[in-house]
Amino acid sequence: MRRAVRATACAVALLAAVLASFAAAQDAYYPQAPGTSWTYDSGETQTLSGPRDVDGIEATVLTHYMQGAPISEEILEHRADGVVSHGTAAGGRLMRYRPPLQVWPAAPLEPGTSWRSTTTVNGVDVTLDSQVLGTQGVQTPAGRFNALHVRQTTLTSSGGRTELDLFFVPTVGVVRFVTQDGTRIDLIELTR
Repeated sequence: MRRAVRATACAVALLAAVLASFAAAQDAYYPQAPGTSWTYDSGETQTLSGPRDVDGIEATVLTHYMQGAPISEEILEHRADGVVSHGTAAGGRLMRYRPPLQVWPAAPLEPGTSWRSTTTVNGVDVTLDSQVLGTQGVQTPAGRFNALHVRQTTLTSSGGRTELDLFFVPTVGVVRFVTQDGTRIDLIELTR
């Protein structure tokens, strides 16, 4: 039981990081153009595909690759109230979020914007609590950006807590993440 809760907490932390990095499309504030991909200096590439019908929902799929091998997929829906995740798939298993988890609120974001969403995964309540702390200039190998600094805190009913700082640029996506232990992950290439 404890291992299942720990695996769920790790999957949720990965989800927050991965979903946070989700971004980039031609004219969309929150990107959704199939074929868009982001490569980070951690060795991870994220690629959008779709639309795909998932239980009657027209979903965009964000696939995460590490060193070229797929590691997970996020099932995302773009709606008027923002972007929600219906679940994540890894190792041939889909973990559905009931209700869907609000990843991003309705656009636009501005300093002070905050949102909170709770779902249940394998019997564990998971809350994603996010706030835009301000704007900041960010220099990455992919260029210099004026980014919105977003702090996402993931909480679980089993007592887990993780924080992730995201630097989001509308229509471009997340150009930097800073993990709880201070590790910085920068965008090195954006392909549209």
